[in-house]
Amino acid sequence: MEKNKLNNITSTGFKTPEQYFESFDDKLFERLAEKKTIASIETSGFTVPNDYFNTVEDNVFSKLNNEEKPVIRLKSKSKFYYVAGIAASFALLFSIVFNNKDVTFDAVDTLALESYLYQEDYTSDELAVLFTENDISVNDFIDVQISEETINQYIESIDSEDFILD
Repeated sequence: MEKNKLNNITSTGFKTPEQYFESFDDKLFERLAEKKTIASIETSGFTVPNDYFNTVEDNVFSKLNNEEKPVIRLKSKSKFYYVAGIAASFALLFSIVFNNKDVTFDAVDTLALESYLYQEDYTSDELAVLFTENDISVNDFIDVQISEETINQYIESIDSEDFILD
């Protein structure tokens, strides 16, 4: 781009004659007022053969009735779908039988679980419905030990605008 100096072009490259837009209307109406150019046209330039519209229907139907088109049968893909369905069911069966890994709640990464819950649009009321009073007690929150480093990281991650009350 810089070799051809295309980045420094200031003009559009289009030019119009001087006083073009001021005199355009006058020239247009003057041209329309001349009826001799329109009157001098005798034919439109398009010709239709004699009796064309009377015989066109018969000609089309005669060509349609005489020609027989060969019928090409398409191959049925139903056999392919049957075989593919059977193969998929065997693959599913083998993956269930030979994959004996038990998924436990401990195997789930905590960060993945938190990010999933964060991305979903849950309200605190919806989450509270999942717990019963027996599951949560006040004693669970009394003896919680949180390090100062964790608290500082939490405070740094919060926007200062969140602290401003309306």
